Amino acid sequence: MISIDTWMGTLLPRLKEVFGPRLLFLGIQGSYGRGEATEDSDIDVVCVLDEVALADLEAYRALVRQMPEGEKACGFLCGAEELKNWPQYDLCSVVRDTRPVWGSWDGLLPPLSREDLARGVAIGASGLYHAAVHTYLYGEKEGWSAFLREAHKSAFFLLRDCHELRTGERVRTKGELLPLLEGEERDILAWALAPEGNEKEAFARLISWSGCLLGEKFL
Repeated sequence: MISIDTWMGTLLPRLKEVFGPRLLFLGIQGSYGRGEATEDSDIDVVCVLDEVALADLEAYRALVRQMPEGEKACGFLCGAEELKNWPQYDLCSVVRDTRPVWGSWDGLLPPLSREDLARGVAIGASGLYHAAVHTYLYGEKEGWSAFLREAHKSAFFLLRDCHELRTGERVRTKGELLPLLEGEERDILAWALAPEGNEKEAFARLISWSGCLLGEKFL
């Protein structure tokens, strides 16, 4: 498995060479950013330029693909103005899951509030509820495992944001969050860490929990 610090340390000067002062921020998110990566993990790079044209995307794509295991690279790339105008509920998740490598969020983001975080939870819960119900009704059973793995990844971010809204405590990793949860929420995160067991029960937990979450008042 790659050393993410070495990988990002190689990427940064290459980006500076191509984009110069136009490069405003570089970070790593996802499992590599949280220190939870496995051999199969994507490399979720966060990059902010002053602005992004198609030629910039082509240059960035070519650069990343030249990196070791560059085929695993994905993530978030945008221009500074787009970032400032991005839906703030979504920026809450981006910021909380990104470890800065170079540069700072200061001056790049609008002010983010508790209201933005709560709105993100409501939107995420509605999306998870709809997806779980739709997949259980209409999806082929052969695809349930893949859906449940992705759905539980999304559930982790909701669980993490809910914990912050309820307690004021911000945690970053699944391992840190698990002992802080109880009952159904702990079972959901445990499934995210080790996806095994009765799939119908996993669907039932996701639907029950996300449905209840829609009615929780954080404000």
